[in-house]
Amino acid sequence: MLCIYCEKLIRGGGINRVKHHLAGKGEDIEACRKVPTVVRHQFNQNIEDLRTKKRKTQEEYAESYNACDEFEREFDEIERNEMRQQQASRIPAPSSRKRVGKQLKGLQSFFPPAATLGAQPTIKSVLQSKEIVEKCDIAIARLMMDASLSFNAVNSAYYQPMIDAIANMGAGYKGPNYQRVRGYLLSKLVEDGKKMIEDYRVIWKQIGFFLKSIDASHISKTAEASFKLLRDVVLFVGPKNVVHIVTDNAANYVAAGRLLESEFPRLYWSLSATHCINLILQDIGKLVEVSETMSQASIITKFIYNHCHPLYLMRKFTGGREMLHPAPTRFATNFIALQSILAQKDTLRA
Repeated sequence: MLCIYCEKLIRGGGINRVKHHLAGKGEDIEACRKVPTVVRHQFNQNIEDLRTKKRKTQEEYAESYNACDEFEREFDEIERNEMRQQQASRIPAPSSRKRVGKQLKGLQSFFPPAATLGAQPTIKSVLQSKEIVEKCDIAIARLMMDASLSFNAVNSAYYQPMIDAIANMGAGYKGPNYQRVRGYLLSKLVEDGKKMIEDYRVIWKQIGFFLKSIDASHISKTAEASFKLLRDVVLFVGPKNVVHIVTDNAANYVAAGRLLESEFPRLYWSLSATHCINLILQDIGKLVEVSETMSQASIITKFIYNHCHPLYLMRKFTGGREMLHPAPTRFATNFIALQSILAQKDTLRA
């Protein structure tokens, strides 16, 4: 990074070293001698605020950790008292039926004593220990490993609802077998998907939508194959809902478009204007005069964007504007870059 005041090149350390450089703090970075006093004060204040916030976070974490530790000790004491009461309840009472016991103190006085073994779960069993949670996690991970499931399956929107549904069923739930999953449950999900699509079909006549993308790398690029793909989409959406089909001007798509128009008289087909303009710009870029100009413009832009100081000066004189802009087509990118350089000609010369 380059300091805009003293033009010192700061290597490594990221933004923190730059802050210490401008604030005049830090043992591993030289203080900036040209930074204004107001800027130095602002960075000093920023560093102090960050340190205060970090210190406060550490103190809160320490307090919460100590509180949790104290809470666990109290629960352990309660459980030991419960065990002593359970053992005492199994001893026969004397004939005088005198009650022998100890007065409950602390948090234990708020909990009813356990009359018999298993009458009520202990606090630790309710809170569940880390070992039990880890046992459940390992069971899920073992299933994923054994079935070669992708780890991205845990990011599914249906992952946690599945676990919640199993937990609600309680102990003893048996999962569906192979035949039930591939048979009834699969057909059930297919029907649910069809019902969801039917809800969207109602609005297809008023608004546009994205249907799907197809990996056609294994399909031969013939007119018949292209026609079959487009025809299946038209039949799925409904011929009444399709008005216009746009393709590029390759020979197979031209023939497929003609076949679609002959089978479905209600729709019409046309070439993509963007693709045609893209091909025109590609041919223009092959001219000697144009290709040399583009080569020189590429050298200028690469030099500026690969060096920090020229890039800083360019953004300073252009008011933060960039010379390179993204384009929807790759051949149009060169002409957009030339137009950007021409628009910033005077500022680049400065």
